Amino acid sequence: MDLPIVGEQLTVSSSNGYVITLGAGAHELHIEGELAVHSPSGPTLRRIAGEPHTEDVASAVAGEIVSATVTSTGELRIDLDSGNRLVVEPDRYFEAWNITAPGKYLVVCMPGGELAIWSEDT
Repeated sequence: MDLPIVGEQLTVSSSNGYVITLGAGAHELHIEGELAVHSPSGPTLRRIAGEPHTEDVASAVAGEIVSATVTSTGELRIDLDSGNRLVVEPDRYFEAWNITAPGKYLVVCMPGGELAIWSEDT
């Protein structure tokens, strides 16, 4: 499933978990699960759920979104113009991530990877 956030800018805006503001704040990405940032030119950076972000991870996830998809298992993949890929795997026991456009759109990765989707179109 493609997410409607291509072209948005990612900016980390919280150190308690990850709240990532997209663009002018029209969307937010909340990451509560384990996060990995894969780089074509360096090591993979990881953040375990509950850990505050570090500047290296925050810098690695900053940039313009060129692709944003969710696999059939609930894995979130966001490709950035830097070549980095942000990946959040689903969790067996809790909601690993959600993306929202307040009042318009919400996608939640439920425990086990099932998606719950709310939209003003539905």
